[in-house]
Amino acid sequence: MPKSAADQQPSQGRRTFMKQSLALATSGLVINPALTTGAFAASSELIKVGLVGCGGRGTGAAAQTLRADPNVELVAMADSFGDHLEQSYQNLKKTDVQDRVKVDAEHKFVGFDAYQKLIDSGVDLVLLATPPHFRPQQLKACIDAGKHVFCEKPVAVDAPGIRSVLKTTAEAKKKNLTIVSGLCWRYEPGMQEMVDKIHNGGIGDIVSLQSIRFLGGVAKMVKRKPEWSDMEYQMRNWYYYTWLSGDFNTEQFVHELDKQSWVMGEYPVRCYSTGGRQTRTGSDYGQIFDHFSTVYEYANGAKFLASTRHQLGCSSMFVDTVAGTEGTATLMKYQIEGKNPWKGGRRRGNMHQLEHDAMYKALRNGEIINNGEYMANSSMMGIIARMSAYTGKTLTWEQAMNSQEDLSPEKYDMAMSLPEPKVATPGVTPFV
Repeated sequence: MPKSAADQQPSQGRRTFMKQSLALATSGLVINPALTTGAFAASSELIKVGLVGCGGRGTGAAAQTLRADPNVELVAMADSFGDHLEQSYQNLKKTDVQDRVKVDAEHKFVGFDAYQKLIDSGVDLVLLATPPHFRPQQLKACIDAGKHVFCEKPVAVDAPGIRSVLKTTAEAKKKNLTIVSGLCWRYEPGMQEMVDKIHNGGIGDIVSLQSIRFLGGVAKMVKRKPEWSDMEYQMRNWYYYTWLSGDFNTEQFVHELDKQSWVMGEYPVRCYSTGGRQTRTGSDYGQIFDHFSTVYEYANGAKFLASTRHQLGCSSMFVDTVAGTEGTATLMKYQIEGKNPWKGGRRRGNMHQLEHDAMYKALRNGEIINNGEYMANSSMMGIIARMSAYTGKTLTWEQAMNSQEDLSPEKYDMAMSLPEPKVATPGVTPFV
């Protein structure tokens, strides 16, 4: 895939980046001579995979990783809940790749420490698909243990988590370990061509960007059982708790934030955002908002308006546009209007599958993909907007990145009680 803009340092100017990116014939891969005769360079070499996080996305990722390479086996699974793990296992055994789902009872790990047991079980590559809160800790454990990683989005829920991921990313580069991100639009050929046209001057200089994603409700809620602790209830309804999901603008809207960051080639210098709860008002909706509207400002004066909502009974909308001095690009239509009109084709292939295909192709070629920097910084785009909306404050990128707010609980114990989560009140909730 083309080298992404977000692989560059945010401080680089867009023009400088464009010249550099156009000169690169690489695809974002790091070709290391030491790896060309590595463990997986031979297509016949078995790659043993472990899945951490056995929900719907994790189950899908496991099936896609098995379809990506005929000499890959799923040999271990881990989840906080045994029923989730077993359901995922049974679903995978009904797929077209069921013969390579080889997880015996001794390699089904349950509990908060299940990920570490899986890492220590002899796997070569780990799929991380737990709630985003756990991603920094688990990614670090994988890289520390010398494992390649496929890491779902987003990668953290707070700034300390982002800083951890960036540090782990640097360590992975030193160790020649793969980190492939679940920000799958970067692997979709049509979108690659669309962004390449913009980077080659198809709309001139970028003036403004806009992303709108208006949907109904997304995540199902699980009704509380009397025997469940606060921890278990919140874990089973993780989407609705900020400490676990980062709020929905971080967990889901990150795809749009990442697409526009890819287009822009740098990250904003400041952000101001608003949001709240108009329809998801009951306590069973945890503490997350149901709408956000954010403005990101860039060093060159460009602005990015990003709006998203989850409200039933409202009009749906899903659009990303980029306005330049010589035209306008509509990303989801693969279209440019203006001085250099262009119309691309529709999506070519399943982008969730394509990212797994690219990961194994690189490993077989003795190459490494490391998406860590852009997956961290694009996740931070959602976090800074949430912090701004929750507090009502305009925040600089530097302020947000240096935030000390750590959303982690005091400990991880499935039997523990947790305080009732507070819904943020702009102007009252402090920025930390």
